[in-house]
Amino acid sequence: MLDYLITNARIVDPESGADFSGSLGVKSGKIDGLYKASSPLPSARETIDGGGGILVPGFIDIHAHSDNSIPCADKLLAMGVTTAVSGNCGYSAVDFPGFFSAFEKDGYPINQLEQVGHGVLRRAAGQGDINAAATRSQIDKMKRFASEAFADGACGLSFGLEYDPGAPPEEVIEIAQTAADAGRFISIHGRHTKPDDLDSLHEALNLAVITGAPVIYSHLVYMFLGDALKEALRVIEEYRSKNAPVWVDSGMYCAFSTFAGSPCFDEKYFLDKESEIMRLRAVTGIYCGQVMNREKYIDMRANHSSESFVYDPGSNDDVFTAYSLPDVMVSTDCIDYKPGEGHPQGAATYPYFFRMLVKERGQFSLHEAVKRCTLLPAKAAGLHTKGRLSPGMDGDITVLDWERLRENADFPGSGNPGAPPSGVKHVFVNGVLSIKNEKRIPGVNAGFCIKR
Repeated sequence: MLDYLITNARIVDPESGADFSGSLGVKSGKIDGLYKASSPLPSARETIDGGGGILVPGFIDIHAHSDNSIPCADKLLAMGVTTAVSGNCGYSAVDFPGFFSAFEKDGYPINQLEQVGHGVLRRAAGQGDINAAATRSQIDKMKRFASEAFADGACGLSFGLEYDPGAPPEEVIEIAQTAADAGRFISIHGRHTKPDDLDSLHEALNLAVITGAPVIYSHLVYMFLGDALKEALRVIEEYRSKNAPVWVDSGMYCAFSTFAGSPCFDEKYFLDKESEIMRLRAVTGIYCGQVMNREKYIDMRANHSSESFVYDPGSNDDVFTAYSLPDVMVSTDCIDYKPGEGHPQGAATYPYFFRMLVKERGQFSLHEAVKRCTLLPAKAAGLHTKGRLSPGMDGDITVLDWERLRENADFPGSGNPGAPPSGVKHVFVNGVLSIKNEKRIPGVNAGFCIKR
């Protein structure tokens, strides 16, 4: 007998290309069978009406900062995300046995993988100056610490070179080689010293050539806009044409967020351009929801550097340009914020993606859109039993009410950045029903800690 039988659904599998009306069975945490509408159906302990919705693999967020945060994971789950890759941009757990132990002890709403961050390795090795290169001794310690993290189950190595600008290319390559030798992937938030800094893109992608490790270039549309973005797409295609193992992810917003003390918001740039200061909005802290002026900007940088800005470049059209590149994966950059604070991407990205790219613009077919949220990130992260709908695959399943599907979150000052979407009807994590009829089932934390 099945545990669950999901009936009355349009089943869309990005791997086989299947697209038919029917039912899907779940047993012991796995997909047990798929049944066309005319097929006889097995019995099940519980039958779930799909309501004519679209049944797809659970979404895989290839770039999150969930890092064991349950509120962050709950927001992802509400969008249909069942697996997140965390530890991005050079920030991660330090004590991996402790990190994984806490996950397994307390339970978690979704599956999670954790990378080890280069920035964290630098600090652990004694290099606390973001503008200085690590010493020979510190690099040796970083390599040892990284190897220990991989042995403990870290899935990859992340860089946040914009946050550690003093790390020279030689240091980056040496640490990256440690990941390659361990059979792990590398994700990289590039150095990016200016809006058209293609050198930083070459540095990132060339790691795949030098080390042989798969490289995921993080949140593309945050790094390049306008003509620089078009040139960046050309560079990425150039590396792919040479069979470099290069992957790319992007969010759905050109407006990006990070901590106010980041080098991204350096006074040398902003204080010379008053109009640029007005593109900043505080999304946490005492000025939450307010657009910055010179006085507030200086105060945030000096006295509230751990709070967050959003920088809004204006038009969101570059998002659609970024996704014109084949195989760009969808990511949220989700971070744990207090209620009412933060960027809406952590609660809105996936419904916003489907609404804009499929429903309104018609830029993607439904199959192509589903693939970018499921099968592609599964391949990039080496998740061979996720992102697909076939017998034996993990029971990570999302059912969408296509007519109702839309985002509800917005930026502080304009709305609630944590508002859950409409139209994510049912979500299963490892074969356990976690959202039913758009409502979170209390106390269900079915996620697995995925170690490498």
